[in-house]
Amino acid sequence: MIICAPDMSADVAARFGVEPCVLATLGRAGWVRRDVKVLVDVGLTGARRGADVAAYIAYIRRVGPTWAVNPDIFGDFRGTLSQWFRFSQIIARYTEPIFVAQMFYKYLDTVVDLLRLGLIERVALPLRAHPDASCSVRPRLCAERAERALRALCGMAQHIHLLGPALRVLRSLRDVLVQCERQGTLTSLDTVAYRRAANSELKRRLGGRWMPRDPSEATLMLETWLRQALL
Repeated sequence: MIICAPDMSADVAARFGVEPCVLATLGRAGWVRRDVKVLVDVGLTGARRGADVAAYIAYIRRVGPTWAVNPDIFGDFRGTLSQWFRFSQIIARYTEPIFVAQMFYKYLDTVVDLLRLGLIERVALPLRAHPDASCSVRPRLCAERAERALRALCGMAQHIHLLGPALRVLRSLRDVLVQCERQGTLTSLDTVAYRRAANSELKRRLGGRWMPRDPSEATLMLETWLRQALL
């Protein structure tokens, strides 16, 4: 499994038996390390409000990532599909685009058809929020939706990416993700959730703060999140 996070390093990934990847979001554009894989995304705010696609493509050209999430529209499968046909071939000149299957739990048959027709190869499942549910508030619902989708798509998709899965959602999906990779599908996920202390003990170690002040604290928070998610 590949895990993408702004503070991910090869050393941290090795301690948890995952492959490292740096998450770079348009709204937080800055210097990006090149010693590991890189995923770029418009971010949830960009998907909700509409991303500046020209700026996003320019960012992709500058960063040279391993993958780029194609611009999507939160809660709008058809609109996101239209965005795919408009921009994926442009993005494919610079990197491998990923199709965001908005409301995948309602359009799963269509996603399967898109894969069979070869119109998409890499699929992202939104697992931070759905239009009718926050996945941190209703993790069971989101996990059930994701598991059904994974069982249908694993072995068909070249790559399945989980967008911002809530901690309890990810814990519920660990076994099916292992099975997915055994079927030949690359699996990955991204997160920034660890940048808010994952538990009260970590908050105590940070002197009562929820947020990191420097890279060493961010790494500590990432390791704490990974320990709860994967072990």
